[in-house]
Amino acid sequence: MPARDRAAVALLHRPVTVHAWEDVVFAHWRHEPASLARLVPRGTRPDVVDGSAWAGLTAYVFRETRVPPFPPSGRLGSMTEVTVEVLTVDDRGRRGVAYRTVDTANVPAIVAAHTLLGVPYTFAHARARRRGDTLSYRSVRHPARSLQPARSLLRSPRLRGRPRHDATVRVVVGDVVDDQLATDLTTRQGIHARHLAQTLFWQRQHEPLTIRSARLERLGGDLPDAVGMPGLLDREPDSLLVVDGTTVRYAWGDVVR
Repeated sequence: MPARDRAAVALLHRPVTVHAWEDVVFAHWRHEPASLARLVPRGTRPDVVDGSAWAGLTAYVFRETRVPPFPPSGRLGSMTEVTVEVLTVDDRGRRGVAYRTVDTANVPAIVAAHTLLGVPYTFAHARARRRGDTLSYRSVRHPARSLQPARSLLRSPRLRGRPRHDATVRVVVGDVVDDQLATDLTTRQGIHARHLAQTLFWQRQHEPLTIRSARLERLGGDLPDAVGMPGLLDREPDSLLVVDGTTVRYAWGDVVR
C-alpha cells in the first residue's frame, strides 16, 4: 500500500477519540536499528525507512478533542503536546509509532491515556506559539511530579527547585514537499503501546497530509535523556517537516502477538 494511503484506510472499530491537529512539527534522526530495538514494545521492531531506523521529536496543538459519541469536551478540548518517539513496525507490516513520552499540561488527558490506552503521557508545562511562519514549542517537566500516580496530579502543588527536563524547538515553515521519505516519516498507521503486559495497536486515520519543509532556528533540551535516548537533540535532525493541520481519528486495532 502506498505510504500516502496508509492512514486513510477505514477504521476497524468506532473511533475512540477524534482530534484536530494544528502546526505539527516533525523532527527525525537516523539511527542504527539495533540502537533503538530495546526502546520499542514487545512484538514490534524499529521501522527501517530509507535504510535507517528513526527516532523523533514531534510537537503540535490539539483542538476540538471529542470522545464519540459524546460532544466536544472542554477539559480535553485543547492542549499542546511534545513527544519523543520511535518509528515502529509489527509482524503484520503495520507501520506505527511507539511513544517514549507525550508531555502535556492537560491532566484529564494524562489520566485517560495511562488508564485506557497505555500511552506514556507525562505532566509538563507545554506551550506553543505561532508568529507568521515561525512555530515555537517548549515543554518543561519535573520528574518528581511525573512519577506520582495519575490521580495525585489533580491536587499536586507546584514543585519548585527540583530537577527538570525540557525540550525546545523553533522552526520556520517552508514550501510544500512531496517525496517518499517525508510521507513515510509523517504518515503512520497507528500507535504501538505497552499496556497491562500486552502490546496494543491503536489505529490512526486521517486524510493524506500536506507536508512542508522547515528551517531550524532553535533546538535543545534534555527531555530525551529522561526516556532512554540521551543526546538525541545534540545534533540537527536529518529530517525536519511541518504539517499545517489535519483531523485524526483513533480506534482500537488489536493485541500485537
